[in-house]
Amino acid sequence: MTNRRRFLSLLPLSGMASRAFAATPTEPDREPDVELELTAAPAEIPILPGNPTKVWRFTGKVIKGPASSLQSLPNSYLGPVLRLRSGQHVRIRFRNNLGEPSIIHWHGLDIPENADGHPRFAIGQNQEFVSNFTVINRAGTYWYHPHPHMRTAPQVYKGLAGLVIVADEEEEKLALPSGPHDLLWVIQDRRISKDNQFLYAGDASQGTTPNGPGPGPGPGRGRGMGRGGMRAMMETMNGWLGDRILVSGIPDFSLSVDRRAYRIRLLNGSNARITKLAWRDGSPPHPHRHRRRPPPQTALPQIPHARPRPARRTPPRSLRMAGPLTTQTRQPRIPFR
Repeated sequence: MTNRRRFLSLLPLSGMASRAFAATPTEPDREPDVELELTAAPAEIPILPGNPTKVWRFTGKVIKGPASSLQSLPNSYLGPVLRLRSGQHVRIRFRNNLGEPSIIHWHGLDIPENADGHPRFAIGQNQEFVSNFTVINRAGTYWYHPHPHMRTAPQVYKGLAGLVIVADEEEEKLALPSGPHDLLWVIQDRRISKDNQFLYAGDASQGTTPNGPGPGPGPGRGRGMGRGGMRAMMETMNGWLGDRILVSGIPDFSLSVDRRAYRIRLLNGSNARITKLAWRDGSPPHPHRHRRRPPPQTALPQIPHARPRPARRTPPRSLRMAGPLTTQTRQPRIPFR
């Protein structure tokens, strides 16, 4: 029988055991089927007319495996799409050139905890973290993003995110729309300054630096109850909402499609905004489901080939919901032809 004294005496051993497990390498000697390198670094990209927007972004290259393992999204600050298959052994070398600690979390993938981007594994400037894991998930849509302690939200807001697409034989038997008919949409909201910079808890008026997240006094530190200070701190705690919608990094997004079935992979990559998507007539994107998409969530609606009629413009919209999440934003438009 274990009494209180016996139980307490075992706690140090359990702590050492968990630390030993966390330090155990994950399949480091196994030859990978796919080896990728992802680098996080500052960049500039034109998003709106005028000044380029300063972002942080992932770039990548294939070291080993199919060249199709990485797919770039054109004209986007988002990182490359990782296309993997169930059963593949994967090695990913993450290099940090941000000037502050960071680490990558593989959101939704079932992998060993010491490869999954826990904040305690965050690395500094010019350092490298190697993740080794076997893809055991079924086919699906997942994503990756930074996960450093107290810096996840601002780093994602600056642009550090990307999709992970897992394929398997079961999915391939379904003959779902593929190639150009398999659409990848990451929905994000942003506040953008007059000089085209992302504003997050903020610029000089909201507690950090004019260029967005970075070293600075920080929200709520001696700035009073006016602009910035407590206001920025409360907005950050309650959820930082943008006033403009970007779809896969593109503002005022539109896409011309043919009269056929499409698969749409949706990720709500916003920091806090909940979206309730519908067509202009209020009907849900999927005929049998109408679900709110809190961040971060994915959905797989389809555009049925029989609807809408040719030459009809049918933009999706975010339906109004009660509460503080009803800020009107510019919505993406989808013209049909």
